[in-house]
This record gives sequence, C-alpha cells and structure tokens, in this order.
Amino acid sequence: MKNMFNIYYINNEKASEISMLFDNQIVEKITRIKNTELSLAGDMDATTSAASKIPVIGQYLPSIDLNGNLSHSRSNGVEDTVKVVSSKSTILKPIYEKAKEVRRLDDSKVGNLVKIKDVYLTVVNSNDVLATKALMSGLVSQVPVKGIGNMNFTSLVEVMFKGSAYVLCGELPHRFGSNEHMMLKIPMSAENEMESQYSISDIEIGKVTVLGIYRGEFERSDVERKINRMMALNDSSKKNQEQTVNFQDSGMDIEDGVQEEAKKDIPNASGTQGKVHYIDVIAIIQDLNA
Repeated sequence: MKNMFNIYYINNEKASEISMLFDNQIVEKITRIKNTELSLAGDMDATTSAASKIPVIGQYLPSIDLNGNLSHSRSNGVEDTVKVVSSKSTILKPIYEKAKEVRRLDDSKVGNLVKIKDVYLTVVNSNDVLATKALMSGLVSQVPVKGIGNMNFTSLVEVMFKGSAYVLCGELPHRFGSNEHMMLKIPMSAENEMESQYSISDIEIGKVTVLGIYRGEFERSDVERKINRMMALNDSSKKNQEQTVNFQDSGMDIEDGVQEEAKKDIPNASGTQGKVHYIDVIAIIQDLNA
C-alpha cells in the first residue's frame, strides 16, 4: 500500500486549510454496489422409447419425444457502505501526494510545497527548551510581590514566552557540491506538541520526512533570533555581558593580548554562522513500508 506514514508532528490548522484548497469536499461515506448474475442455458431432449421396453409398463406408456431449450437467469445486488473517518492522516494525505519531493533546496522557489525525505533533525536550543518548559509547567506558580501580594507567575510566563519554539536543524547531504542546511520551528506550549504520545526527542532519532512550505535562504543567526523568543532574550543578555566586559577592559591598563583573551571567553550572539534554508513546517512524519 502506497503513501503510508506515521505522524510525529502536525500543524493541524495549517494542514486543514491547505488540504481544503486541493478539494473543498469532505468524504463521509463510500458506497459500493456488487451485482451477482447467474445464467443457465442448454438443450433438452427427452424420450420415453427406452421405458417402452419395460414389461407391463411399456404396454400402457405411449412413445413421446420432447425437444426444447432451457434457460434461467438470476440477479442479486449487494450494497456495501463504508464510513470514512476524518482524521489527521486523511487531511495530510493530499498534501503528502501533492508536495514536490526535493533533493536540493537551492533549486526551490519561495512558496513551493516541498517534501524532504530521509533527513536527520536536531534540536539546537535544548537549554532554552528546558528552561522555558520548567517555567511554563508551573514549577514557580506564585511569586510574592511587595505591595501587591502573590502574583501568578505561570500565567505571566505563558504570555512572555508565547512565541517560544523548538528550533530544529537538518542537513541535506549531497554527493556533488556542498551540503545544505535547513531550519524549522515547532511552537512550544504547556501541553504536548507531538502526536501519539511522542516527544520532541523522538524526532531526533533516525530519519524523518518533512512536509512544509519553502520560505527561502537566510543567515542562520538572524533566523534563530526571530523564531525563538527565549533565544532572542539570551542573545540580548550575552550582548550586554560583552559590552560590560569591554567597558571594564577599556578602563584597565592591560596589554592587548590579555584583553583579546577575555573577549574570546564570551560566546557570540548566536554561536553559529552560515546560511540556512527555512521551512515553514506543516508536518513531520515517518514513511512506512507495508
């Protein structure tokens, strides 16, 4: 059976809207009618000449010959109704079939519906994820504020980090030419973002297939800051730290070599360089063989 897959993550609202663009119809049931026909035909030839040779009976049984045709037909109709259950898989299937499978992203146009198979994904903001999840889970629920009383810290965190997301990167190896790097995000929430009790770590195990919309190629550091609120706050904090150290160093009578060593100990804003292809992800799935 073709086009079988297991869903790790799906943006259900986005998938539903795109799927309805292909066919603005929802199938509720399928009716199949089976017709069974039986037809018999043949010739009939009957005679009583053989019975006339029987003693006693043959004296009273006249000789009769019968010739004719025999035919019979019968037709039965059986109607089977199959109820179609609307699920995330049935919504995603048209997108899976329509998406263009790509091997190189630099050949894609912005806005293309793409399907990227056999790619390894890695969460690049694991530290931010742990910190955000801990705060959003209600680890610190009430914070006393002088003059106000207890403040619901969990609700405040949910508002502050509403734009937080898992940032995932993947590499598309090429036999000829340089490898390409792709980046995507999965919005973070207090509830489970994954399907079927999967966690974000399950996506990092083995190859997966990514369905999404190609958005173009950008500087990696710029994309990281824009798609993750926590990462942007960390970058701002690191920049302030760097400026503080530079200010302190400028007022000290030290040699340039020592001052440069102090600067090297401070991580840069993003920790990464280069360009990445950004994918507006619709779903992350695993292809199945049957």
